[in-house]
Amino acid sequence: MSTNPFLNLSPAAVDVLDDMMDEWLDLERHGQLDGGFGYGPKKSAALSLMYTLVREAWKARVNYQDVEEIPE
Repeated sequence: MSTNPFLNLSPAAVDVLDDMMDEWLDLERHGQLDGGFGYGPKKSAALSLMYTLVREAWKARVNYQDVEEIPE
């Protein structure tokens, strides 16, 4: 696999993406992405991969720190 593209983002951007991924995964768990968003197996697999990469970046760049306190 190539390098993680999310590692180059600011801690604040990574934190926002992590929040967004959590929301989308919650929608997927409740079956809401299959309906109105047209998610099938390929999009679900892509979402899982993106979550893995975002989470890896979050652990490296944020890891429970207050992003307002992290220098850019």
